[in-house]
Amino acid sequence: MGAPPPLSERFVKLGVDRPRIAFSEVMTFDVNGEAVHIVHQKPGYSDADALVHFHVAKLVYWGEVFPGDGYPAIDTAQGGTLDGLLKMLDGWTDPGFHVVPARGEVTNGTSVKAFRDMIVAVRDRVKRSIDAGHTESQVIAEHPTADFDEKWGHGRVPADAFVHEMYAAIKTEK
Repeated sequence: MGAPPPLSERFVKLGVDRPRIAFSEVMTFDVNGEAVHIVHQKPGYSDADALVHFHVAKLVYWGEVFPGDGYPAIDTAQGGTLDGLLKMLDGWTDPGFHVVPARGEVTNGTSVKAFRDMIVAVRDRVKRSIDAGHTESQVIAEHPTADFDEKWGHGRVPADAFVHEMYAAIKTEK
């Protein structure tokens, strides 16, 4: 991993240092009566995904697995997998869960379900095109995200980039 970059001048002036905490699979602690678990996940967005679960508050956070403002990234170069991304979202679709996205407003499990269903629909469309022998350029030109772009097409991952990542993930997992 190498040495971390130097702290910003502002942090040095404040006397702030980096936390000295690391974990491999699970870290658990209590804060003000709240049980908090941080659990390393199987690769989804990348191979460094973790779930933060506040049990009493029924609140979860995944970082880029649930960006909140658009399509997800699947960073296959960093070990990310489409299957892992979907599995990570599976157990958190209950409307009673509060979900903190990487960007945007706190939502709930209903939004996670809609997000997961969108990914599955696009995956199935891309997979059908791949199975029909279409090239990546042809699949992107078919615009399999068209009916989702109004809701999900405004984040850091443009629709065509999402289809490219989806195509790469499906080809890699075959």
